[in-house]
Amino acid sequence: MTDINKSFGGVCALSKACIRVKPGEIHALVGENGAGKSTLMKILSGAYQKDKGEVRIDGKPVNISSPHVGRKLGIATIYQEFALAPDLTVAENIYLDHLSSRKGIINWSKLYKSAGELVKSIGFDIDPCSMVRDLSVAYQQVVEITKALSEKARILILDEPTAVLALRETERLFEILRRLKQQDVSVIYISHRLDEIFRVADVMTIIKDGTITGTVAPTDVTTDDVISMMIGRKLTTMFPYTMCILAIVLTL
Repeated sequence: MTDINKSFGGVCALSKACIRVKPGEIHALVGENGAGKSTLMKILSGAYQKDKGEVRIDGKPVNISSPHVGRKLGIATIYQEFALAPDLTVAENIYLDHLSSRKGIINWSKLYKSAGELVKSIGFDIDPCSMVRDLSVAYQQVVEITKALSEKARILILDEPTAVLALRETERLFEILRRLKQQDVSVIYISHRLDEIFRVADVMTIIKDGTITGTVAPTDVTTDDVISMMIGRKLTTMFPYTMCILAIVLTL
């Protein structure tokens, strides 16, 4: 995404925003609330239309005019609130958009077998006949990710994916992301939790007030560096020394 501009009613939300994500890369997008993270990703997914700029996939310019077009291009977004049907099975949710056939007949055995194999491909063993309402939050997230993979997603956008997860469930999510890397899936990881980002991300792009302030490798920066790029000034210029630790903890 190059030089992306977006305004709402005269208010600038993005100004010449740029982000480049490679295949098999976990790329974190970091910024304060209202910085423009979600707006940039909604443009990538087709939910919003950019005012200016260019989006390229495999070096070719694309016009992502709607979420449907985005999905056809292999772009999938998983939000904090899952888009699952609780009264349907795991398999039905995974293939919800592909249940019908030309003759109106569904091959259920094939459907459940395919869903089970797809879930196992990312390292989990969930009964495809289980009702989604009976699954833990972590397993529901696995179903969401599997659904995206069933649609041949090449770019997976995760918006605050650990907000509703316990520590153990977060570890399972990281396992999934590492497996997706091996399958050359690009993951864009949006989170305020810098400790997680430093653990799981290969690259991080920081955005402030709709403008990209830097793209760095976690190994090249400290938490303080990233927070300074997020807020536009060093912590020591905002708080007395005795308050710095508290400020960092609150940001995390």
